[in-house]
Amino acid sequence: MCIKDRDGVDVLMGGGANHWTPYSASNKGGRADGRDLTAELTARGYRYVTTKDELSAVNSGKVLGLFSTKSHLDYELDRVAKGAASTQPSLSEMTAKAIDLLSQNSQGYFLMVEGGRIDHALHATNAKRSLTDAVALDEAVKTALGKVDLSDTLIVVTADHDHTMTINGYSAKGNKVLDLVKNADGSTQNDADGKPFTTLVFGNGPNRQDQRPTLTSDEVMADDYLQETGVKLGSETHGGGDVMLFAGGAGSSQFKGTLDNTRVFGKLREALGL
Repeated sequence: MCIKDRDGVDVLMGGGANHWTPYSASNKGGRADGRDLTAELTARGYRYVTTKDELSAVNSGKVLGLFSTKSHLDYELDRVAKGAASTQPSLSEMTAKAIDLLSQNSQGYFLMVEGGRIDHALHATNAKRSLTDAVALDEAVKTALGKVDLSDTLIVVTADHDHTMTINGYSAKGNKVLDLVKNADGSTQNDADGKPFTTLVFGNGPNRQDQRPTLTSDEVMADDYLQETGVKLGSETHGGGDVMLFAGGAGSSQFKGTLDNTRVFGKLREALGL
């Protein structure tokens, strides 16, 4: 998450604290240049926080929040399951705090919130974690909508690319999207070899065996299940399909219809009066 007012970056939140501090034996992946950016920003007036409680206590000023010492924030599924939700804020909670802080600026602000781990889970062909993080992004949007005045605020939601995940087969209405493709009576729909298959599959990725296994609901609904793929690759790739673009509030009429992706930036500039 990177949030700016008109004078510069005032609030930054995310993970990867090791990328902000010097390399050491205990801080593998740290900065090779020896700089401690957390200390540098603290010296410039930023408040450095590393837990949800510390973030909650901030009511004004500039903030740097790094809530994971190694690499990225947890997937939302894991953040909740392993109890990190008590220390690591959700995307919605970070969004709420950012708006509370930046709305104190009478000149307005620009806020960017990214559900970046949606992409990571898709590259791994882990649909469950990807969809759970997509719900977390949706909650962050809902939070933002509840805290701003749309008469003078523009909210734009989009993605920079799609992936090769697709919906597969003819599941009965109400069948769980992560489950096997099933008929209304609960029986599975099967491939030409008589084996069941999942509703969600990927065009490419790591999970392609020489011979398809006989899948079960318990297996495919598990947190770590990787959806089957058509072409075997070490990691799933981006796709070439269109992505959705949603907008609401002041200036949102400019974002209707089908747009070339390079036009979105220009329309944001127009909305900001730049």
